[in-house]
Amino acid sequence: MLAYLRIRGLALLDDVTLEFSAGMTVLTGETGAGKSIIVGALSLLRGARANSDLVRAGQDTAVIDARFDPKPEAWPRLKALADELGIDLGDLADGLIVRRTIAKSGRSRSFIQDAPTTQGALATLGQQLVDICGQHEHHFLTHAGHHLEVLDACAGAETLLGKYRVAYVGWREAQTELSELQARTTDRVQRADYLRFQVEELERVSPQPGEQEALQRRHVLLKDTQQWAEFADEARHELYEADGAIAGRLAAMAARAVCGAEQSPALAELAEHLTAAQLSCEEAAHAASQLGDELNVEPGELETVAERLHELLSLRRKHGVDADALVQRLSQMQHEILALEHSEQRQREAVDRERDSRAQCCRVGKKLHDKRAAAAQGLCDAVVSELSALHLASARLSIEVVAESLDEPGPQGIDRAEFLFSANPGEPLAPLSRVASGGELSRVLLAIKGALAADDRVATYVFDEVDAGVGGRVAEAIGRRLQAAAATHQVLCVTHLPQIAAFAASHIRVEKATKNGRTTTRVVSLEFDDRAPELARMLGGAKTSATQHAERLLVDAKKRRAPARSPVTRSRARARSRAGARA
Repeated sequence: MLAYLRIRGLALLDDVTLEFSAGMTVLTGETGAGKSIIVGALSLLRGARANSDLVRAGQDTAVIDARFDPKPEAWPRLKALADELGIDLGDLADGLIVRRTIAKSGRSRSFIQDAPTTQGALATLGQQLVDICGQHEHHFLTHAGHHLEVLDACAGAETLLGKYRVAYVGWREAQTELSELQARTTDRVQRADYLRFQVEELERVSPQPGEQEALQRRHVLLKDTQQWAEFADEARHELYEADGAIAGRLAAMAARAVCGAEQSPALAELAEHLTAAQLSCEEAAHAASQLGDELNVEPGELETVAERLHELLSLRRKHGVDADALVQRLSQMQHEILALEHSEQRQREAVDRERDSRAQCCRVGKKLHDKRAAAAQGLCDAVVSELSALHLASARLSIEVVAESLDEPGPQGIDRAEFLFSANPGEPLAPLSRVASGGELSRVLLAIKGALAADDRVATYVFDEVDAGVGGRVAEAIGRRLQAAAATHQVLCVTHLPQIAAFAASHIRVEKATKNGRTTTRVVSLEFDDRAPELARMLGGAKTSATQHAERLLVDAKKRRAPARSPVTRSRARARSRAGARA
């Protein structure tokens, strides 16, 4: 249960500490005193979205602390959940401490057992600690989309719903992958066709590393073939073959110098230079001969080289790379074609995955549908029993569960569920959202909470002015129902009705006060003798008659303490038993 709550710097609450006990506690006070701010603080501890406007003027940060003391049997479940969230709850000797801070800058921080955590983790754990039924929450009954949530809570379908959501997420991921692959199909086909054309062209030309440079040199040479061929022939002839060729004359002069080399060092040096010149001349003649051989080309070779060079330069411009990189570019495109062909295989596999994951989703959804359908009548019986105690003895309720989303499963399953309601005899069942008044919606909501009260997952119920649209005997019946719920759960109730407040075991008055020119909210825990004046105020004044009425309400409520197991509870148990038998 909720043991204490401290709120600092939140709206009108400067620094307020509330201590709670088991049973039923009511919070009363004038409109605008700050009662709903206290409920809002609990909502923040359940992971509700924080608004920096809530931070009290003049404060930098709002801080909400609470300690929960869950029942011993709840600890294993809470610890298991905390382990999944990566939270260490410790030895729990001091209970479970949760804290939320909201900075004026808008930043919000969450803590569990004084360790930082995420808002999502706080919400997951917080929803297991306290259930808040807000003053406008009965309006959620007007939306058929929420009816499945109520039915699942009655059916105990959380585990199966978790399995379904895993299957649903898997299907949606497979569906997204397939859609993305299909969206790229046209582009992929066009790209593959383009690459194949380019690869065929490159493979036909078959460029080789260093080929362009060699062709350019050959092309330059071939353009002046005749001129250079004549030059090579003349050089060979003059250097080596002609009468009086330069090489022969150098050899003769070198021989004459050798004859006198022994008598003169200078002649010896001259002989060496002449011999070297002769050798160089002969090598030059050999090079001229080779050049002549090279220039002895086949007819049309110049045109062939020019055409080949043009192909290489054209590919270079088309692909935007050097000629020597064309070989690498060819390899890259070949690999890309393989990847595109593989993506076609991936698309076929994605089609299979989407089909299989959809089928799995629908299989689990069908099991979930069966579980919901089996629990629907049991929930109806339990709610109708609760409504009888809330002065709606002739009310009827039916839950329509239809499996209609086999082709397109939704996040909550394949079902559509809607509550059909009739408050008066002879009136046909119709959608609850169309036929129930505000007071009837409030009582249906309380009846549903009562029908689910056997669920011990949440130990603390908070009701924030859910008594809208009722009064008199109906208000008294609601008070008795809340008192009965307090036999097994801690109940906190914000109310303006004295008939309800009288049934509480503890009473807290919330009031405004002005200090140093600032308005603040303060809380006062009322003793039994102090409660009659507060109830008299709620009745409309401090007259003697109002006070006497308030005292009578308190005495009567005290005499009507709910037994440990009320007839309504037994009726609900029988209804659940029937639902289990049908399942």
